[in-house]
Amino acid sequence: MIKWVRIKGQRSLSQGLMFIVLMVITVGMVIGCSSSPRATPVASSSAPVRSAPSPELSVGTNLTGIADWSTQLPFLDAMKSSRRWITQCVDTDPGCTGQWSTEEGDALDLDEHGWPKSLPAPDDAPIFTRVATLMFREINGRYPGGQYVVLYEGEGTLGYGFDARKDEAASRPGRDVINVTPSHDGILLIVSATDPNRTGDYLRNIHVVPIEAEETFATEIFNPLLLERLQPFQSLRLMDWMRTNDSTVSEWSDRPQVDDYTYSLKGVPLEIMIELAERLGEDVWFCMPHMATDDYMRRFAELVKEQLDPSLKIYVELSNEVWNWMFEQAHYALDQGKERWQQEGDVFMQWYGMRTAQMADIWSEVFADQRDRLVLVLGTQTSWRGLERAALDCPLWVAEGNTPCYQHVDAYTITGYFTGGMVFDNNIETVEGWLDEGQDVAIEKAIAQLSQGGMLEDGDHDGSIPGIRELFDYHAAIAQERDLSLLVYEGGQHLALPDHERLTEFFIELNRHPEMYDIYTQLLNEWRDAGGAVFMNFADFGVPSRWGSWGVLENVADEESPRYNALVDFIRDHS
Repeated sequence: MIKWVRIKGQRSLSQGLMFIVLMVITVGMVIGCSSSPRATPVASSSAPVRSAPSPELSVGTNLTGIADWSTQLPFLDAMKSSRRWITQCVDTDPGCTGQWSTEEGDALDLDEHGWPKSLPAPDDAPIFTRVATLMFREINGRYPGGQYVVLYEGEGTLGYGFDARKDEAASRPGRDVINVTPSHDGILLIVSATDPNRTGDYLRNIHVVPIEAEETFATEIFNPLLLERLQPFQSLRLMDWMRTNDSTVSEWSDRPQVDDYTYSLKGVPLEIMIELAERLGEDVWFCMPHMATDDYMRRFAELVKEQLDPSLKIYVELSNEVWNWMFEQAHYALDQGKERWQQEGDVFMQWYGMRTAQMADIWSEVFADQRDRLVLVLGTQTSWRGLERAALDCPLWVAEGNTPCYQHVDAYTITGYFTGGMVFDNNIETVEGWLDEGQDVAIEKAIAQLSQGGMLEDGDHDGSIPGIRELFDYHAAIAQERDLSLLVYEGGQHLALPDHERLTEFFIELNRHPEMYDIYTQLLNEWRDAGGAVFMNFADFGVPSRWGSWGVLENVADEESPRYNALVDFIRDHS
């Protein structure tokens, strides 16, 4: 029995989003959850000829998902990172008793891009009388202050709160000026009336932009600091920008649109992701939604081929961690596998392998004349040795007359996380004992454990860099057997224990310690020596919290950190 703790996220408890899962996996036994089949498989009995060159050693990064609380601050238009509409009935409105959120999102009258077309009349069933959204929330005021302009179309009433105050004298219809003093609260934007004359001219196309970017935000799009911090990396994995985990997207018509009021709900539009890659001149890694139809995949591939700079390489993966039961895609894959083959066990991985092969065939057809641009990817759970064979070899699909799934792809991908075993339950007391000896002693012992191992009891492996190297070597052999490149889709430290305040504080300080530069450099050197190709750091920016210290920079305004510097220097030394 393997006990595997998977924790990943950056939200605070007050935001009500817990990212923790405790998985107990018994090899050969899985428990299914119901889901409805939506992806239409293609009939494929032979694998396309591989013509993509093997990726070389390089370092990229995952991008943090779009959210009002993210310190990535990716767009000049803050509205694009705003929260979903909050339905409110505040005590200053007639008949209201003061509800910050009436939780009536299903009752909103929205247009195709998410703008409220109307608000309830007093005698309507919904309680709410206004809607609001948040920007720059709970990031300790670390965002640009000063004057912003709020540009909009339509008729109605906008209001502002928390860090924002309207400059009445400087404002005019269609253009409000707000004075912003950053704090932990962020900017509150309120729509208290829209389309009051019922002509269809409702408030829409609202943009919240620093006043100095008023004339350029529509074309420049991105925060210049974002471009500067990402520039050293060689590729970008866009999994979280695409809201891959638990995706509900299946049809091409479901995809995010450039004019959506926020990109925090359905993800960043493909056109914007392409623009970012081209601005940086960096390769891109896309994750297809697990329920995507063949038509969706084909149209996505066609748009990438049409718009993306032909000099850039494209990595394509089906969903993310389809083995991970904290995500809906794992349950969906199990349900689909059980329905197709009337079996249980590893059918979730066999379905994943099959659907990856079908996805790869579609992309290969679209890029038939540019096949060298594609790297088609299939992954596994790194510590569950043997699980990968179900997806790579997919014997149930082969029995239907098809070629093994690995023959349809170019690369095999794993994680490159290390913990030193300090997050394992049986080691927590020992680590706390280190802290009893003093912070400096604890840091010294933790660094030694990460670098060398042997100071704590093993779990499935000790989580040290030598332990991770053993996993690299195992999976390198699997990749070599099948003539595949080996990639890391996420890697770096994985020190997070949400329920242990003392160790959370220690892990935050450990991640900030100068010697983490050496630990990251050691990790990357071991990856290089194991014959690995692309290594995708997880992740770019994030405030450290009980949920983890995932961002190698805590804020886009930060210029350096030991972990970020290690990545950048490794890229410089190996380019």
